[in-house]
Amino acid sequence: MLKNIIISLLLCTFLSAESFDEFLQKAIQNSPYLESSALAVKQTKEEGDVLTRYENPTLELEYSSFSPDIGSSDDGYRVSYSQPVRLWSVGDDKRAVVNANIKSANASFAEKRAIFIRDMSISYTLYSKAKMLLALGDEELQIAKKIYDISVARFEGGSISKGVKLQALVDFEMSESSKDFLSLNSMQSYYSLLKFAGINEEIELDVAYDFTISSDLQNINNPTLEVFKAQQNQALREAKLNSNSVEWMNLFAELENEPEQDVARIGLNFPLAFFNDKSQEKRISTLQASRTELLIKNEKSRLNIELIKLQKERQALLKLSKNSDKTLRTQLELLKMYEDGYKISNINLLQLQDIKNRVIQTKRALIQIYTALNQNAIYTNYTQGNYNE
Repeated sequence: MLKNIIISLLLCTFLSAESFDEFLQKAIQNSPYLESSALAVKQTKEEGDVLTRYENPTLELEYSSFSPDIGSSDDGYRVSYSQPVRLWSVGDDKRAVVNANIKSANASFAEKRAIFIRDMSISYTLYSKAKMLLALGDEELQIAKKIYDISVARFEGGSISKGVKLQALVDFEMSESSKDFLSLNSMQSYYSLLKFAGINEEIELDVAYDFTISSDLQNINNPTLEVFKAQQNQALREAKLNSNSVEWMNLFAELENEPEQDVARIGLNFPLAFFNDKSQEKRISTLQASRTELLIKNEKSRLNIELIKLQKERQALLKLSKNSDKTLRTQLELLKMYEDGYKISNINLLQLQDIKNRVIQTKRALIQIYTALNQNAIYTNYTQGNYNE
């Protein structure tokens, strides 16, 4: 019956209204925040090209003038070319670091996107709840108007006092004020949703949408956990890179022309890692990897508890929904009996208004339960990592 109530409350939705899935895709495409995060991934790739590129060669040109004490003067020259050459294993380690950085950037982008989808979905459920409460307010107003009309007819028939009629009028006017407040709250929720989505035009939204849990509760692929794993891999790759005390050798070739001879040289020079062997950098990266391992362990524990809580919360909400639905059926039957009886007999107006209020209260509770079930599914999906795609 909960589903039927929700549908009946949303019959005012236009057939041409945009679905939540369409609205979400539009919000993702229009989000400057997500676009900025996507550019960060491209920036990381460019930084990776910087890290792995080769050093420029060096060319030396030298002219010499020889003026011996005896004999005529002569000219000479020297040409020298040198090229830094990266050690083979260092190149592999640098490429591994670059790949780790890109994976970390992608994981960070996936986390931001998942959080955006989660928060957008929650914002949508708040707007949907506000619209349903507004529709319920209209229903409450109609019932209050019906009771007031009956009281007017009975007052004119002389079966009730003017005070009883005025009491029905007060209840009707209070329902009008309540609906105005709900209308304001619905409007605020609507524009808050558009603002969060980065959409600068009014669009008609279909608010009848059920969020369901996408996968098994045992499969945890939480975006924050994936970020920690990527960061740990980064630290390990950097530690391996820093294990290379020497990264470059310098290959050089030289041709020297002198008046009496030509000299050709070729050779290598490389630094000696006596004082800077990068051992500190390696330890720093290793410590960072160990710290991240502890964060991963803590996050896994937190996520497991969170999923258990969400699962038990859902079971409690479903039970509460079933009980409230059963209560509402009885209340609706009683309300109809009181309405029919009040038209022809002297049933107490306070009793009729009380059962009306109870019906509205139960329907309001069902809306709260419906919203809570949707939000439970949203948080469960986010925790499991179903918004990572």
